[in-house]
Amino acid sequence: MTTIDAVEQQAVDIARPKPADKFKWGEIPLHVVLIAIGLLVSTPIFIAFFMSFTPLKEIVTRPTPELLPDTWVFDNYRTAWNATPFARFMFNSFVQTGLITIGQVLFSVLAAYAFAMFDFRFKNALFAVVIGSLFVPFELIFIPNFITISDLGWANTYAGLAVPFLASAFGVFMLRQFFLTLPRDLFDAAKVDGASNWYYLWKVVVPLSKGGIAAFTIFSFLGAWNQYLWPLIITNEESMRTAQIGIRFFLVNQERATDWGAIMAGAMIVMIPTLVVFLVAQKQLVKGIAMSGLKG
Repeated sequence: MTTIDAVEQQAVDIARPKPADKFKWGEIPLHVVLIAIGLLVSTPIFIAFFMSFTPLKEIVTRPTPELLPDTWVFDNYRTAWNATPFARFMFNSFVQTGLITIGQVLFSVLAAYAFAMFDFRFKNALFAVVIGSLFVPFELIFIPNFITISDLGWANTYAGLAVPFLASAFGVFMLRQFFLTLPRDLFDAAKVDGASNWYYLWKVVVPLSKGGIAAFTIFSFLGAWNQYLWPLIITNEESMRTAQIGIRFFLVNQERATDWGAIMAGAMIVMIPTLVVFLVAQKQLVKGIAMSGLKG
């Protein structure tokens, strides 16, 4: 067995799931508190969900707010979907979110690998610049970004929606912290046997860092999917607007501005992808957050 094969086998052994810890009865009060907080935070979602099945007449004539509708209807979802080109809006959101997520994950992995594994001139200074960019609010660079995208002729295009967000300082920081938790002996052994940096990154580092990469992918997806201000400004053609902007048209449409059932139905449709992503990958999300700060 070559050294590279041994490194890959060691990487597989490290990545193998460990036995789950036994449940501790002393943690029950903590779980109860966390469940209560979760329910409290989720209350607006529950209200929106039940309201999306409530007839408009019932919403406006109730003397006091009620959670469950007296009559369940599905017309609100049909209205929300047909009142605007909602299918096109959802497609635009998926394209924008997909481009941003793929770009952020790819560039963050490459940059984080360089900061974690290499020693080069001005490394700490460059990393400080990356961290410092986290303190710059988006509103401060909003106008320069808009001018640049407009001058490039990318308004009302997918490039205009995605390019300003293809890099993520948070992603570089998070994945660097995760890569630093990997045994340095793996890297040294691979280099002794002649493995290239590219080979080591994709064959060892990435497989061992699936938890951190998955966690950041979820963060990136959620951030891109929930964008509102930038798509609102950079697009003025209906065919290029995203789903979040589509819901806004209910509020500016005089006939639909008070159709709260349809508005909540539209909000629930937009919320579905984020809920699915979170439910599918919540274990990786928790693991990635826990592991990314173990070593600085």
